[in-house]
Amino acid sequence: MIKMPEKIYITEDNTATFICPNCHKVSVKDATRYLEKNKPIRLKVKCCCGHTYAVFLEKRRKIRKTADLSGAYTFSSFPADPEKQAGSLRVKNLSYSGLRVQLQAPPLFHVGDTLFIEFHLDDANQSRIRKKVIVKNIQDLSVGLAYADPQTCDSALGFYLFN
Repeated sequence: MIKMPEKIYITEDNTATFICPNCHKVSVKDATRYLEKNKPIRLKVKCCCGHTYAVFLEKRRKIRKTADLSGAYTFSSFPADPEKQAGSLRVKNLSYSGLRVQLQAPPLFHVGDTLFIEFHLDDANQSRIRKKVIVKNIQDLSVGLAYADPQTCDSALGFYLFN
């Protein structure tokens, strides 16, 4: 059986923590030299016990969870504009700082605009998430969004990301 490489996250202090799957020895290594690379980083790690294993270094600062959740957004060109535009979306992945969504129609908003989104998690409570977000990037119908106030993560969203 082929074992998939484990994903290791580079932390805010530019280190990565490796745990040998054989002896469970923990080692923390400086990962600064990998931060500038624009491609996925796959490493073979050799533990002091002699075991060699493969890992992927993840440059993201936050855990990102794959999803497929339906939701909706609203957008207003002007703060007092009664002509709000709305549309449906699919949440494709989530993190503590933002999410990526897939739209069903080309967006009428641009990078830097503020949207309001709402969707339900597929957890036991079907937790409703409502967030003010800022458009970070648009690639056809795929849109990267950052929470306007990332400091206030819902407890439901936090629990969902770690389960």
